Amino acid sequence: MRRASRTFPHSSWSSPTRNPNSKKSSKIHSAAAARRHTPTMAAELVRELGEIEELVEEILIRLLKDESGNLLRSFLVCKPWRDLLAGDGFRRRYGDFHRTPPMLGFFHIWPEPCAEFIPTTDFVAPDLNPRHHYSVEDCRHGRVLLRYIDEDENIPLLVVWDPMTGSETLLGSLEKLGTGSWSASVLCAADNCRHGDCQSGPFRVVFVFLHHEEEVATACVYSSETGSWSSSAVTDVGTFEDEIHFSMPSVLAGDVLYFLLFRGQDVEGCSILKYDLGTSCLSEIHLSEEIQDAINSPILIASDDGRLGLADLFNFELSIWWREVDPDGVASWAERRDIDLETLLPTGDFKISPELVGSIEGTDIIFATTSLGTYEIDLKSLTSPLKMLSSWLNQDPNVKWTILPYVSFYYPPAVDGIVDEESSEDGHGNEEA
Repeated sequence: MRRASRTFPHSSWSSPTRNPNSKKSSKIHSAAAARRHTPTMAAELVRELGEIEELVEEILIRLLKDESGNLLRSFLVCKPWRDLLAGDGFRRRYGDFHRTPPMLGFFHIWPEPCAEFIPTTDFVAPDLNPRHHYSVEDCRHGRVLLRYIDEDENIPLLVVWDPMTGSETLLGSLEKLGTGSWSASVLCAADNCRHGDCQSGPFRVVFVFLHHEEEVATACVYSSETGSWSSSAVTDVGTFEDEIHFSMPSVLAGDVLYFLLFRGQDVEGCSILKYDLGTSCLSEIHLSEEIQDAINSPILIASDDGRLGLADLFNFELSIWWREVDPDGVASWAERRDIDLETLLPTGDFKISPELVGSIEGTDIIFATTSLGTYEIDLKSLTSPLKMLSSWLNQDPNVKWTILPYVSFYYPPAVDGIVDEESSEDGHGNEEA
């Protein structure tokens, strides 16, 4: 038996399932809720993305500084990473974190013209024009000073080369110099620079010439900002019977360049030529008889606090003198420090004495060569085994050569389109109509 339906004509209640406006009402409520929550969700998403970017930057900053391939591979991951690595902010923070730029490789000064770069990391320098027969004259602050002979004028020409980009800057030629020997140095000209990646900025080249006939030394400076050479500073180097010459490239300690001078082939009469970059003054420092008697084949070194040092290696005994300045401004050589390297420095033929061939300015790193190869020595740690730089660059009593370390932070080149092109090849790039 069917029951009669009951109605409530005066009731305001109705079943929601039968309300024709129920779907519309639900959409209105959902939209209102979305309006209430969307700003919060967007802000949260932006905050999370910012945290991710900061985390990525913190990770990339901590990549090993002497493995340039790490940053290059990170550069190719995606466009946001590329933009991050190409920014000045990342470079500044990367330099602040690592402080001291790494040695990416080295050049060597050889009797024959040679400008070969020998990597000690995975950084590869671009090739130079082979027809110029370049020789390396100096290397500092991410720049390499090259020399070649102008065949028409038969005069040496200087070129500043940036191994990061391959760019070359030909310097204006000097006046004819006469008979003598010369040395040149390149350095950054920017104020308050940390010299980690400044090779694109202004630079100076200091050219020092020893006049054999006039028995004087002159120095002039090339500025990349003016594109010209300055007038010469002059100092008397005294009379000498034997030919006076430079024994190795200069060393920069503080705001002063130092050049080691030899008279003839004998170490006796050895002195140091000093060029003050601040005052543009040229002077000579004479070594005491005690030091003259003790040295065999010395090199100049520079500490991280701007002191000049003299290092000498004889029969595995390393001797170091530091030049100290007292409160009154009087400079003198401190007491000699001796270090025995016999248990640290590998050698094959004891008849061939090891020799110092260079250093890294502003550090405790020096380079020594034996019959087995060339080694890096950290004077702070003196740990064994020593790092070998080259097995084929070994000591030859008949050949005098020097190492010039190439020291710089490496940053991937900011080349537009690298990531976009790779993405397009993978099918993820944006196609233009």
